[in-house]
Amino acid sequence: MAIFGLPEDAAIKAWHVDAARDLMAQRGPDASATLEDRDAAGRTLFLAHRRLSIQDLSLAADQPMTSASGRCSIVYNGEVYNTASLRQALRQHGVDCRTTSDTELILEGYELWGPAVVDRLNGMFAFAIWDRHANTAFLARDRIGVKPLYVAQVGGVLACASDARALRALGFGNGIDREALALYLMLGYVPAPRAIHAGIEKLDAGTTLRWAADGRVSQHTYWSAPTDSDYEGARVPLADLVDTVVEEHLLSDVPLGLFLSGGIDSSVIAASIAGLGPDLARNVSALTVAYPGQAASDEAPVARRTAEALGLRLTELPLTSASDHGYDMASASLDEPLAYNAIVSQSAISQLAAQTGLKCVISGDGGDEVFGGYRWYDPADLADFAPQRAAGLRGYLKSFSPRKKRAFRDAARGQAFRGISDLTLHAFRLFPALRPDHVAALMGDLTEARCTELLQDALSRHDAPRLDWKRRMQRIDLYTFCQDVVLPKVDRAGMAYSVEARPPLLDHRVIEWGLSHPVTDDFDGVPKAPLRAILRDRGLGFLLDEPKRGFSLKLGTGPDARQVRDTISGAMQPLGLRPDWEAIVHEQVEKRVYKLDTLLFLALWQAQGTAPLPGLLKT
Repeated sequence: MAIFGLPEDAAIKAWHVDAARDLMAQRGPDASATLEDRDAAGRTLFLAHRRLSIQDLSLAADQPMTSASGRCSIVYNGEVYNTASLRQALRQHGVDCRTTSDTELILEGYELWGPAVVDRLNGMFAFAIWDRHANTAFLARDRIGVKPLYVAQVGGVLACASDARALRALGFGNGIDREALALYLMLGYVPAPRAIHAGIEKLDAGTTLRWAADGRVSQHTYWSAPTDSDYEGARVPLADLVDTVVEEHLLSDVPLGLFLSGGIDSSVIAASIAGLGPDLARNVSALTVAYPGQAASDEAPVARRTAEALGLRLTELPLTSASDHGYDMASASLDEPLAYNAIVSQSAISQLAAQTGLKCVISGDGGDEVFGGYRWYDPADLADFAPQRAAGLRGYLKSFSPRKKRAFRDAARGQAFRGISDLTLHAFRLFPALRPDHVAALMGDLTEARCTELLQDALSRHDAPRLDWKRRMQRIDLYTFCQDVVLPKVDRAGMAYSVEARPPLLDHRVIEWGLSHPVTDDFDGVPKAPLRAILRDRGLGFLLDEPKRGFSLKLGTGPDARQVRDTISGAMQPLGLRPDWEAIVHEQVEKRVYKLDTLLFLALWQAQGTAPLPGLLKT
């Protein structure tokens, strides 16, 4: 975390910063330190860091780190994988690094190349650099937002952190952003750049921010996903590209793990690891979640067969009920609400990784967005979702009952919502959370029209009309569902147990390869056809007959229904929502289970404590 521009009479002192920093102790249990400095105007700044040691385990690589010249200091979260080429490039300019850490490469690279250093980095990162000579701060987030970076500005003060709770501990972001809350209720997450707390934002993926001590702030987008289908890199054989990226992601001075399911994405990565040689394969421990007694949902037998075929060790985590790894425990890892119960499974497997001594794992995230694996990329006609009255005389007579009429009216409103645009239909197919009419009724201070506008704007800002419809939806999902659900799920659940996750399929070169490819029968005839071809060529063709199961929680029983209702009811008034929520999310509402999950995870998040904190800033 970092804070810049604190006036002399600011209430925030070093001990406040240390306390906020240590709220992120699980993100970095190996070392901690804080640097205090002054800018040219005499205002105070702090750089504070908690370290998870992955590359260069020595004390010399601890942070905050200051450059050899003394000009710049950095705090940084993430991993850069192309360290060899970066170190060589620096050496050619006369820079001899003192450590083998990637932190120093970013720092010295910034002094040499300035903001353009981000273009040279292959990896996942969020960092802040204080430049004493220029009297500026430079913030950057990786291309697809694997690593989080929250930013808050009050007057001339700028603060950033990997966890919004650290900023709140210093008095930033008190109060709920009502429009962000509405977006959560409609999507099941808060889309960037918004955050759930007013006064805090997420720095967009692929974006840098420059803060000057005179108060000027500017942002720059240095990378974005393809917006058309003419990328020449798509001609590179995908298998070769994946192998290159996976090998880079294995850079580590600690043992590595692999989240291995029975699915295509993680199996492609596993095949790459095995193909890199037995020495590397022996250094990787595969982990999977098992659901005993639920054969239709249990991927562990498939993961076991894959691991055996590739010579990988596999550890299985049996999960039999919600009490094995509860919703409360999983929700406690989140600094913003997230309405997807896969956070419970992710939390469980992250705990397993930590228990087996791992602090760094490879994941298969991103394959669905980059190679079109989700079911909602199949064409759909609005008529498929039209409300239907029961057939036959008895069904016709029953349709006049109050319950049936209520259900039909709700379905008709849902049909109207889905018919507004491709984006509203896509949002419903992806996750049918609350509709704008539900949210307007529940909140009271936003109209249905405004809620609809918020929803469409959040998705359309990532639209690329020159792409085919399917690629457009993939690109939107990459910047919304992937960035704000999939990646936070893995990052927050992992960091709760000091486990870092690396997603090779979200390397920018792989993204460019996949999203720039025109929609064709060969490429899109079946979901993830290019990845399927790799598995077939590498002796894992048996996986291609397996159904897609996803990583959502697959338990025979869930939380008690009464407890769910009580938990939701207890959160409504503190969040400024109508206490009679069941009148809106009634038993006849369409896709009610998703709406209950949306409200339940919001309530569990609220229970962590969302009350205003004592302000340490003068506003």
